[in-house]
Amino acid sequence: MKKTLLILLSIPLLLIANNGKKVTLQLNWLNQFQFAGYYMAKEKGFYNEVGLDVDIKEFSANTNLAEVIKTKKADFAVGRSSLLIDKINGEDVVALGAIFQESPLVLLVRKDSNINSVKDLKNKNIMITSDASSSASILAMLIANGLRENDFIAQKHSFDLNDLINGTTDAMASYLSNEPILLKDKNIEYKVFDPKDYGFNFYSDILFTSSKFIKENPKLTKDFYDATIKGWMYAFENIGETAEIIFKKYNTQNKSLIHLVKEGEVLKKLAYMDDKYIGHLDEKKLRSIGSVFKLVGLSTTDVNEKEFIYDENPHKMMTLEFTHQQERLIYLSIAFLTFIILLIIYFFNKNHQIKTLLKTVINTTDDLIFFKDCKFKYLGCNKSFEKFAGKTESEIIGKDDFELFGNEIAQEFRNNDLAVIKAKRILINEEWTISDNKKILFQTKKMPFKYKKNKNYGILGISRDITELHEIHEKLKEQAYQDELTNIFNRKAFNERIKEKFDLYQRYNSTFCIAMYDIDNFKNINDTYGHDMGDKVLKEMTDEVKLHIRKTDLLFRVGGEEFVIIFSKTLIDEAFEVVEKMRVMVSNMNMIENEKITISIGLTQVNEEDDPTSIYERIDKLMYISKHNGKNQTSKG
Repeated sequence: MKKTLLILLSIPLLLIANNGKKVTLQLNWLNQFQFAGYYMAKEKGFYNEVGLDVDIKEFSANTNLAEVIKTKKADFAVGRSSLLIDKINGEDVVALGAIFQESPLVLLVRKDSNINSVKDLKNKNIMITSDASSSASILAMLIANGLRENDFIAQKHSFDLNDLINGTTDAMASYLSNEPILLKDKNIEYKVFDPKDYGFNFYSDILFTSSKFIKENPKLTKDFYDATIKGWMYAFENIGETAEIIFKKYNTQNKSLIHLVKEGEVLKKLAYMDDKYIGHLDEKKLRSIGSVFKLVGLSTTDVNEKEFIYDENPHKMMTLEFTHQQERLIYLSIAFLTFIILLIIYFFNKNHQIKTLLKTVINTTDDLIFFKDCKFKYLGCNKSFEKFAGKTESEIIGKDDFELFGNEIAQEFRNNDLAVIKAKRILINEEWTISDNKKILFQTKKMPFKYKKNKNYGILGISRDITELHEIHEKLKEQAYQDELTNIFNRKAFNERIKEKFDLYQRYNSTFCIAMYDIDNFKNINDTYGHDMGDKVLKEMTDEVKLHIRKTDLLFRVGGEEFVIIFSKTLIDEAFEVVEKMRVMVSNMNMIENEKITISIGLTQVNEEDDPTSIYERIDKLMYISKHNGKNQTSKG
């Protein structure tokens, strides 16, 4: 009995602790920026923080990724959209998240090849992988342009770009993040045929495991996934640092540092779903991909998307919007309000017994129910409305809102009443009012109704107190846009505000400047003094920076130690003075004894050719110029 009890008590401990668990991740290609998020999750200690020791394995010839998971040679693996076919064929695969929302897989041709469209590839040599499932999007693009299997010459892929350069092949299946960069470096002009331009938009680099593994290791799986996404966010927010780490520690292909940086810049654009988060999987898109596999003859049945997608994938998680339960509550509330109103109308002119029953029903609800005549004087109300007004029904009947409430509230009620009469239909409004010295938000549904024959329309209304729901929404909204550590705006908020700034600039030529700063050698601070001290530095520095910028300027934390400031209605020379004072101020702060902490800054002013992406890339590059030129300085451009 004691032994059994001991086992039962130990189960929760097994579920909540990974205890330095050894985990293996199998990649689907050789080391490069394509897998940067995994490297950074390991290098920055994100895996270690959740008790995981992750071994990252490069791809080798003839590796079957689904088989690797099935035989437990790896716990997690990176696959392609062809995992859907594996699922259809009965393999136990579950997709945790898609790192790239758009596949980088394209067809490349030389510009001087006279191949100007996909149709021009007829009777041409196309170098493509022999695995049709991996090339399904390209095959679908060819089929959609009238090219069947016998209309082109499929060559075995050599993965040697020289074959395209010297004419051994006419077209080569390539990655946007690799071969185009190499061609550009060689000053060779090229053309890209991208399947997504023809409606075949695939996911790429899907992180997956098995349902059996998830069931046996629920916390480990969640921790690994969360740490991985954190690693990817860090990698894309710190492309220069990430490229340097890959160059030094994961550069088995001997790529140059600048190539890795360029690779990261391309992949970043493919990763974010509406600039919100990484890893998103959408059932509708998966069904569309499944249809492509049918088109090229790789499958005949549909996949169960719900079983294919991991339960903790962001598509099922809340961002800024209400959760499904909250949305359902709102819809039910509106439906209930409608039902009550219709019930009142139906029974309003019935006999005394039914009226008595109705009165009992409406007096049991916490919602405020009331009736007004054509002059907006009250004909009746329920007990909840009596409590709200602080008067009995007999004291309310015959009076209007201006006789019962303050002028401001009464005027709002009157305006809504007039709108209902004018529209001659149900209207729903949100009305703020004061009750017991507290601000209350009511969701009020009003509709016109005839309370006596040959009379003008009066008002039938029902109001529900939604103050608590509104406060929850505002809190969720605040959390969605606020960095938890520094209590300033986060990356999500930046993405929205920068769009607003561009809208103002385009409409009213409202000039603004934008600066990015990064704490120099921040990794050394964390490694030497610990992450708690690193957090202290971030908070103290942020508090001080806020004192040196105007209330109209906006401060964001967009990465680990990366921050952005938007200077509204400011020219670059003015902004330069501010950031220089800020830089000097930071260097004089004594946040860690005997440790001088500095920042490197990039600063620019918006111009007519800019958009949110281009201006962000420019300040990012300017900041790295400051880094590479000795740090603790500002570069503007």
